[in-house]
Amino acid sequence: MEQANNNDFGQQRVRQLLSGVPFFNEIARDDQAQFAQIEQNTRLWVAGSGDTVIRAGDVDSTLYFLLRGQLEVCAEQGSEAPLYYVSPGEVFGTLSMLLGTPRSATIRVADNAREAVLASLDFNAFNEDDSPYSLATRLAFFHMIVHHIRWTLEVKRMQSPTHELVQSMRKLPVFHGEKGSAEELDALREQAQSLAELLCRWNEESQANTGTIQLT
Repeated sequence: MEQANNNDFGQQRVRQLLSGVPFFNEIARDDQAQFAQIEQNTRLWVAGSGDTVIRAGDVDSTLYFLLRGQLEVCAEQGSEAPLYYVSPGEVFGTLSMLLGTPRSATIRVADNAREAVLASLDFNAFNEDDSPYSLATRLAFFHMIVHHIRWTLEVKRMQSPTHELVQSMRKLPVFHGEKGSAEELDALREQAQSLAELLCRWNEESQANTGTIQLT
């Protein structure tokens, strides 16, 4: 996988690619100055068929968005059939950042895809107290993370409605304070952490029983 020069695509093409991701769309709609800053800090990547995007065991703070192509999530040794696929518009790479753990699986460009185009952002830039981004932008970022992990857990719940961890999902706290506040941001960060821990537990059980995992 190689980092692309944004100028190689042209601003119009870059924005067209980013428009396929709801998070970028939301920021562009609500705050053009913040979108310009995020756009400046976004790295574009181009990977060819079969290229590795994330390697199991790696540790970093990069969050990825697939803009074009298809990715497949493989077991660590990469010899088995893909466990699941990543489609354009999806975000991935959240669990290891939230939990401070190595990547749980290898992700590579699917063999039937000529190439993949990805965007990446530094998770720490949104998570640290001295973030360069506004409160509204950070709230949108963590809403995205929480929604993404909760949706993954909901899929697991529908597949196994009697699983013991379903009760743990229902006990997770929900924020009832002032919307758009620093308190809401703190609550979202805590919620993302709790959801990630729960999904990690569910993954460990699933991987032991069926070899199936979600997220990296």
